[in-house]
Amino acid sequence: MSNHYKTLGVNSAATAQEIRRAYRILARRYHPDLNPGESNAETFKRIAQAYAVLSDPAQRQQYDAELEKSRESFSSAFDRAHREYRRQENSQGTPRQSESPRPKSPPKKEPAQEQEKARSSSAKNESSAKPKASRGFGFSEITASSRSKLSSLKNRLLKGGGKAKQAGTQVSHISLMEVSVSIFDAIRGVRRTVELTDPNGETKKISAHIPPGVRTGSIVRFRRKEDPTEEVILIIRVAHHPWLSMTSKGLTMEIPLSVSEAIQGGKIQVPSLGDPLLVSVEAGAQSGNEVRLKAQGVRLADGSRGDLFIRFMVKLPENTSASGLKEKCAELASYYTSNVRQGLPRSILDD
Repeated sequence: MSNHYKTLGVNSAATAQEIRRAYRILARRYHPDLNPGESNAETFKRIAQAYAVLSDPAQRQQYDAELEKSRESFSSAFDRAHREYRRQENSQGTPRQSESPRPKSPPKKEPAQEQEKARSSSAKNESSAKPKASRGFGFSEITASSRSKLSSLKNRLLKGGGKAKQAGTQVSHISLMEVSVSIFDAIRGVRRTVELTDPNGETKKISAHIPPGVRTGSIVRFRRKEDPTEEVILIIRVAHHPWLSMTSKGLTMEIPLSVSEAIQGGKIQVPSLGDPLLVSVEAGAQSGNEVRLKAQGVRLADGSRGDLFIRFMVKLPENTSASGLKEKCAELASYYTSNVRQGLPRSILDD
């Protein structure tokens, strides 16, 4: 199954605006009328197909579901992501366990950055085709879960409260947009260039610092030195990762356990933001059980370290048809003292 996100050079949390901008840049680069050639024609066809799916909310939702089903097994995804994690850490200098990870700038050859460069070089030829960032509080590309929070924030800012009041300058206009980041950007923090549209309709580029520890729905606020009456608000979306996630309590990492490890318990080695750690598994561990590692998570804005949560996921053997396995399963089933689903209601809506 082709990965439309990879075709457009965006991550799975990309906003509609980012997808549209990526398509316009790539279409201009590979359109057969502008760049004749059989390879360009085939590339453009893939780009057009990817954009047709990802630009339509219903098709994108269906595609995301199909993409999730087509992923490799949990262990393969875990191993692949772990290798990538270690590769990135090694390439940028892995912090020791006793040290706190420092935010690092993103890789120089990130597709989105290459697209920004290409777009900048030809901006004069496509000024009329530039996508406009959200102005004021237009919610056409803002997730529904953020709307109530943002409306309250808007009212407080325009009345001169909160940050605006503290700064002594009342906000006269607000620029708002969504920004997608990878899980590694959310862990380290990152500086991103975003485009905003001012009240006069002119597009401007600004550099924004997204601090470590953000999660989907986080709001980053700041005011530009060039115009202290403008409040810039960024709503963060963090791309899906197979075994890492940022939650309100901290960084969560899903770690697979064998059936034997789950039953007997013991110590296992897990990756961290520094050196690998040894974690104790209690006998009888269940999928979803968590272990909290204090001050082993993301470094926060105040200099402290958040927590790292290890969530265990019991993994069955891949070869379910192995000789003798069914007999062992039957023996294992005899150790259950009750039906494992006896506590479930007949209907989800039952009180």
